[in-house]
Amino acid sequence: MKLIHVLFAAAAVVIPWPAIAADRLTDRDVKELVSRIEQQRDRFDDALDDKVKHDVLRGEAGEVNVDKFLNDFQENIDRLEQRLKPDYAASAEAGTLLRQATAIDRFFRQQPSGTKGESEWNRLATDLKALAGAYGTDFPLADNAMVRRIGDGEVVAAVEGTEKAGERLKKSLETDLKTNTSVDQPTREAILQEAEDLSKDAKTLRSRLKDGKPSSAEADQLIARAGKLQKFIEGHQVPASASAWPAVSTSLQTVADAYRVGWAAGK
Repeated sequence: MKLIHVLFAAAAVVIPWPAIAADRLTDRDVKELVSRIEQQRDRFDDALDDKVKHDVLRGEAGEVNVDKFLNDFQENIDRLEQRLKPDYAASAEAGTLLRQATAIDRFFRQQPSGTKGESEWNRLATDLKALAGAYGTDFPLADNAMVRRIGDGEVVAAVEGTEKAGERLKKSLETDLKTNTSVDQPTREAILQEAEDLSKDAKTLRSRLKDGKPSSAEADQLIARAGKLQKFIEGHQVPASASAWPAVSTSLQTVADAYRVGWAAGK
């Protein structure tokens, strides 16, 4: 049995896509971050010199007064805060906010060093960078950058899908291994245990997500275990399991995207 465990561990090493999951901000974390951005925006606005506020910012929409632009910025913060829900990650609203903030950043970086409000903007930019990270991008926002976050509700649904698909996969493996005599008993027991533990891992991850707890390690464990199962299915004649596998892999793709981990979906 010890040898089997070593073999499974080795199989996990050679699979190219599972990597360390990124720490993922929960919906609650993002809401707190947006609230902090709003507070920092007010401090930045208060610190700005009136002369700068009446300057002109040039962007894609043409020329606009800095003071008006900052008011629009406030409205976009409010819109993001209001629309962010468990079933809606507000990626479009976050993209609008980050693009506008990028224009402000570009304008402000052109001002002389020591301009009033520079320190306040630097603090605000730090939080904007964290917001961009939560939406899979960076700040300042690059042209044509994709801004997308998978919300808590969508991740939970994907994990639940993985849990149920894992249960079906175990039944398929049991069916296949009854007739596949090329797989010895220790290996059969080990892979069935992996399939059972896949559903358990998904259940644990789902619980942490619903409780709003950090969950990157649990996501890592789920994806690594799935990698072992995929390797086994690809290397053996298990037709029922091969048919059941895409349902597992498709659900896991959403989980992997949420934690920014590579995953070969559909295999």
